[in-house]
Amino acid sequence: MDLELTAPHHVTIGFTGVPGERTFFLQAEEEDVARVAFQLEKEQARGIGELLGQLLARLEDSPATDWDRAAMALREPVEARWRVGELSLGVDPDQARFLLELTEFVTEEDAEPREARLWLDPDQARRLASHAIEVVDQGRPTCELCGRPTESDGSHVCPAANGHGKLTR
Repeated sequence: MDLELTAPHHVTIGFTGVPGERTFFLQAEEEDVARVAFQLEKEQARGIGELLGQLLARLEDSPATDWDRAAMALREPVEARWRVGELSLGVDPDQARFLLELTEFVTEEDAEPREARLWLDPDQARRLASHAIEVVDQGRPTCELCGRPTESDGSHVCPAANGHGKLTR
């Protein structure tokens, strides 16, 4: 294991850039390790939120409905250690802790991917589940017919219209 944060005091997901050109990050801080960040794909960020929500439901708990959004902001500087290729989530019900495991995305077959583990308490899991979904949903609106992102002005060439012009209402 390359990095393990057993008691982080800050865990969040956020992005830099504008909708359509965003870069997502998972960021955590622990006293002895300082701040670490990992680059994510948008769907990985969404997956973390959804999977944490499912794990909370198994424990008869649920994601937060209200939390301090300002406290969940990414903290500067945002510098990714590496890009996440695989991730997994689990729960230790005896200790009431959640485990988020990250594995580096590598392009060379002989390269050994780095790994990181983040342990979350239930409060962190509740906030992160809700916050991750909210952050991802701050992107471009989606087309009602095909579900693909539209441009910021609402324009979109929809495959459901067989590519014959822009979607109009």
